[in-house]
Amino acid sequence: MDPVILDQIEFNPSSGRLFKKLRIKKGSKHEELVHLLVKEIRSIARPMTMYTVTGIDEINETGVVLGGILMESRVMRVNLNEVHRVFPYIATSGKELHDWIQSKDDMLEKYYAEEISQMALRTAGDTLLAHLKGTYQLGKTASMNPGSLEDWPITSQTSLFKLLGDPEQAIGVKLMESMLMIPKHSVSGIRFESVSDFSNCELCPRGKCSHRRAPYDENLLTTKYR
Repeated sequence: MDPVILDQIEFNPSSGRLFKKLRIKKGSKHEELVHLLVKEIRSIARPMTMYTVTGIDEINETGVVLGGILMESRVMRVNLNEVHRVFPYIATSGKELHDWIQSKDDMLEKYYAEEISQMALRTAGDTLLAHLKGTYQLGKTASMNPGSLEDWPITSQTSLFKLLGDPEQAIGVKLMESMLMIPKHSVSGIRFESVSDFSNCELCPRGKCSHRRAPYDENLLTTKYR
């Protein structure tokens, strides 16, 4: 299946939500700055996402073969044991926001801009999930992301990008030699049907992360993947 691109994603951040997120009190000296940044961002932000649908060719001892490409991961092998298709994807806050942030010299402005860009990424991810559930009549789903677990290392980004074709051309996301993505507020992974809404971020011991949805629970390591 050719990749599907969602590039008409509305991003209209609420100043009130930002004040709460950034702990800015109304009437403070930073209130006007946030209002100005939000006004700017509404005119330039273009969060995007892309995905494809891939069948499972083989499940073996080392991992899973998706679209002819081996993904080495024991956790993935367990997760996809009874799954017939997966949705490799990339979501991003967009090159426009990335370039806009880079143009900021003031450290406080840049910090606020980074936080707003993370909100744009979350909007892209939520839009993708709603689209997949509506289009393919999915129930509960789970997500895995390269690098969030030692079991599926960040070097698997290369294989994931191959499954998606040319993400840089399609939505402006470039994979660097370091395996990091530009724009940096981007996330890649696979989503699939599951008995519970699950993200491997729940198992990731990293603390602060823009993709994190739930606190780390070490019990999941002993109950779900024994």
